[in-house]
Amino acid sequence: MILIPYDSQLWTIYKGAYGNMCEDVKIVMGDIMDISSSSKLERLDLEEKNDYDTAYENLWANLLHQADFYEATYIVMPYMVKLLEKNEGNFDRLFSMISNIGWCLATDIPYYTRRINKTVLSSYESVYNSYESAVSIIREKTKDFIRNNFEEIKARDADEKWMFSLSVMAILFDREAAYELYMTDWEEGCIRIKCDQCGYDDENNYFDDESFLKSITPAPPVQWDGINYDNTYAWFGSFLRDLEVEEADLVPYLYGIYTCPECGEKKMIIDFMKSELSD
Repeated sequence: MILIPYDSQLWTIYKGAYGNMCEDVKIVMGDIMDISSSSKLERLDLEEKNDYDTAYENLWANLLHQADFYEATYIVMPYMVKLLEKNEGNFDRLFSMISNIGWCLATDIPYYTRRINKTVLSSYESVYNSYESAVSIIREKTKDFIRNNFEEIKARDADEKWMFSLSVMAILFDREAAYELYMTDWEEGCIRIKCDQCGYDDENNYFDDESFLKSITPAPPVQWDGINYDNTYAWFGSFLRDLEVEEADLVPYLYGIYTCPECGEKKMIIDFMKSELSD
């Protein structure tokens, strides 16, 4: 893993939603203390923020704008490894960072990244390899954070726990599932079923609709050992139940088998949901 020097031209190539992210990274890393007024993004709330917190918010706004993927993610993530290390023991900051990092990684999926012209990105191979190394480290630090802070995580409010759980899912391999679950309107409880075999496409499926639930063969209960994250269904369902997150009851249906009403294709609901990302 390498940290791109602040004076590198790569910051002008690997941009966030609002352009060059070098200044915000320098501030959150503690390498400069002041933030210029021109770099402060327009904020809609009136809460007082110091320069550091403004830069911290700017950084994530740059990477998460409109749930899109930005090439700056590739060069910022190695710095986030160092920032996680600098904030060791600061539960609130680590909880926030892991939640935001997971959201970023959930957008690092072919649906977005296939549009990137890698041939015009300077030093792409070395930058990408460094990024992947950073993600591997973040993955292990996330597991450690959960293991060491479970009760504190459990004490957060319901929405925070749900979003944190999706971020963990994205960090621990299944980014497309995390992205789909991030983007689902859970207040409406509506999901999109798309069959990539026949083109069947129905956005009007509701988990509070008894007839829809009956059309799904729920996945059987599986006990998670609290250590192995290879089986997403096993750890995700158990993790949500242990955190007392309401959506845990839906996990057997998300990973249950559904039959396409037009062509008879059978697969998990979550895989039908992910099919829209193949467009």
